[in-house]
Amino acid sequence: PTHACRDSMAHHSMPRAKRGFGELLLALCLVAAGRFALSFVQHAPTSQHMRSAHRGSSCSKSGTARGCGFSWDTERKPDMPGSPDEMVQQAADAVMRAYRDGSTRQVVRLRLDQLFDMESIYLKGVAGLLNATLPLAQSLTKKLWGGEYMQNLRTSLVDDQVGTMLYREAEYEMQDVAVFYLPGRPLLLKDETQSFFSKMSDRLVVLANVEDSPFSFKPDLMGQDWPEVATSGREICKMFGDGQSSYYYNYDQFNSWQTYTFRAYPFPWEIYIEDLNYNLVKLMESDTKPGYDKLIAAMEEYEAKNGIRPVDKIAKILKDT
Repeated sequence: PTHACRDSMAHHSMPRAKRGFGELLLALCLVAAGRFALSFVQHAPTSQHMRSAHRGSSCSKSGTARGCGFSWDTERKPDMPGSPDEMVQQAADAVMRAYRDGSTRQVVRLRLDQLFDMESIYLKGVAGLLNATLPLAQSLTKKLWGGEYMQNLRTSLVDDQVGTMLYREAEYEMQDVAVFYLPGRPLLLKDETQSFFSKMSDRLVVLANVEDSPFSFKPDLMGQDWPEVATSGREICKMFGDGQSSYYYNYDQFNSWQTYTFRAYPFPWEIYIEDLNYNLVKLMESDTKPGYDKLIAAMEEYEAKNGIRPVDKIAKILKDT
């Protein structure tokens, strides 16, 4: 099976090789016993090459001045998105802003409950989650680099769960992007995966929705939720954004409040709650993702200021359900 996959992928890569854009990923496929093979030849473009491609190739197409006129070149903080499409565009813009600032390894989290009933995961399983939300991850991958220069998008299951890699082939190899969607701890710990990260060099690699994987973890905990391999977990979290997501949008129930967490690089993290009258109220801002203690403290301060009792919150929950 390994040779068959390698031959197939090599065949599909031939036109790109003939155009002289260099060597890249030759094989990525699922093989027996839940193991995957990554076959590629190293080609490591320098940061200088990547910057020149960004300035030169991209600017020449847009023909505009400052920052080439890309959608990610803005000093205005985006509001929470009103639709999945807007969320994906915001995420792509945030990733490219962070990449422009030198971050080649990033983490993002997209809100998935608008496309999949998370309470049904016990019935439909994680495969149901993947099937319902994979188009969202594909859309994100396509929109990177301003939605330009993409020649092919390869989608491959890379573990025995739902870990999926989306490889965005661009006109120039230095603009290739790998997005790992729903990757879990075992996949990220594999030697093959670590080798792949290394050989991607300065090209962009994104981990998307690790919190929703069957083997989930929270990057901001820096490996504390990696049982028995906390040191390795910390190194991976440090590699990918040092525990801070380039883009994060999620809804959750926390301390009996419907809570929204939002962040788009380089702007602060924002926490919103839905008040007793169903209005969104900004609870706090933070330069880093606020932890449990900070969230509880901010909520207690809000409740005390507005005379909200625990029974009031419970009454709202009962009304909502």
